[in-house]
Amino acid sequence: MKLSKIGLSLFTGAALLAASAQPAFAGEQKTKPILGIPKSALDDFGGAAGVHAWVESLFYYIMLDNRISHIFREFGNVERQIALNTQLEQMVLGGAVEYQGASMSAAHADLGITMTQFNAVVEAAYNACERNNVPYKTCNHLIAALAPFTRVIVTR
Repeated sequence: MKLSKIGLSLFTGAALLAASAQPAFAGEQKTKPILGIPKSALDDFGGAAGVHAWVESLFYYIMLDNRISHIFREFGNVERQIALNTQLEQMVLGGAVEYQGASMSAAHADLGITMTQFNAVVEAAYNACERNNVPYKTCNHLIAALAPFTRVIVTR
């Protein structure tokens, strides 16, 4: 898949979480979707189970990538990161969960993430979409919603 510039300005926000452990499906009230995310986005991802499968695939590709896997091994429990990212993605897509992790700036402050590393996570995100048969347009909705986190994640 060809990566768009907006796509490259995205995702590590979710993927580089090294935040506190919380259950993957916390909360019961419906959260408001991010502006611009269609109401069907969560269903387009395959619901909560589809998002979880996508996040697991995301981390599969992250852990295969020598540009970034060391960050995840060194700075956090991958299982915890999968749980928190599942929460975050479901929330962004309008799911009935409350994200319980640290803020993006707090979670990434001391990691020294480069744009190259950030882009590697974006590549992993698109690979996870392909692996889970998530349409490119649907994948772009999630990535575009997370793009504003780039400035607090990329610090060098």
